[in-house]
Amino acid sequence: MKGFNELVDRLNEISNQWVPSQRKHDTGIGKTLEELLGIKENNFPGPNGEKVELKSMRKDSNSMISLFTKTPSPSSSVQELLRDYGYPPDANSSKNVLHVDLYGSRITEIKGRPALRITLTENKILIEGVNGKVYGGWDYETLRNSFEAKMHRVLLVKADVRGTRDNEEFNYNEAWVLMGFSFERFIKLIQNGIVKVELRIGMYPEGHKQAGKPHDHGTGFRVLERNLQDCFAYRDRIIPKMEKA
Repeated sequence: MKGFNELVDRLNEISNQWVPSQRKHDTGIGKTLEELLGIKENNFPGPNGEKVELKSMRKDSNSMISLFTKTPSPSSSVQELLRDYGYPPDANSSKNVLHVDLYGSRITEIKGRPALRITLTENKILIEGVNGKVYGGWDYETLRNSFEAKMHRVLLVKADVRGTRDNEEFNYNEAWVLMGFSFERFIKLIQNGIVKVELRIGMYPEGHKQAGKPHDHGTGFRVLERNLQDCFAYRDRIIPKMEKA
């Protein structure tokens, strides 16, 4: 399966058929779709040679999807966040971690105490402590480029589901082409707490050349799968094809 038109034809062929999952649990929906479409990766050539990102989701999903990952700037902010808010992951650990979700709509508590939130300025998204200390963040232009590079054009396939996660079946009966990433929509989703920032900061393990130093395991911007479409200005439903008025 090499091109966009071929892939859409194949989607039409498998639409409204129940097929067993090729893998148990959450990743089954994507793996099964890739097998049915005959592709090995979740991106493929689209119109004008542009890459198209393939995404799949259960229609009743409450799962999150990663838009992209980007370490906050300056890089020293990772060290400061870990120093000020880090905690041991268990009673036997001597190294701190900081695994929290941050929102633009409310303050995140850490160990039961108000700690961090996301604030927005005219040109930046910032990580801010309740005491007003700003730890760093991302400028809008950097984020816009990161999003457009990864999700310039997205083919989103939705499926009805039956069975359990150990014995699921999928019916891939709805598909959308998403284009025109809207940064204004993206910012609004952050303000409303729909897009969240996941901080995943730890420390390099013993034996690593940077052992004991802070390590960003992939700070990312994530959104509920059902809200992915809201990040794009142009959305065209291709399966089933929308009736023209």
